Amino acid sequence: MKKMDEMDRNIQLHSIEPAYKVAILCLCAWTLFNSYQTLINGAKYEPFSSFILCLTVCVQSFSQIAMKQKMVAGDEEYKEPNRLVQTIIVSLAIVAVILSIGTYFILKV
Repeated sequence: MKKMDEMDRNIQLHSIEPAYKVAILCLCAWTLFNSYQTLINGAKYEPFSSFILCLTVCVQSFSQIAMKQKMVAGDEEYKEPNRLVQTIIVSLAIVAVILSIGTYFILKV
């Protein structure tokens, strides 16, 4: 019975991956289309899809780092600093810089 549970879990994980990739590609396409419409036709820019795309990629990266840390926890050979906290702090700093630059250009215009 344990083998069947493990097999079902693996099947579920492998079936989620293509759906996730399709969702990311659709978000990328929508973001590019929205940016194109904004630049060419002067349409209003809708940043919601861009935010979802960035959030999704960040969460995936953070979860990969967290899983790697759990896998090597206790192994003296792979001793390294807490990469998850460092990555989150750097990501927040990048977002703050991007938002401040964007706000500057919005207020300037």
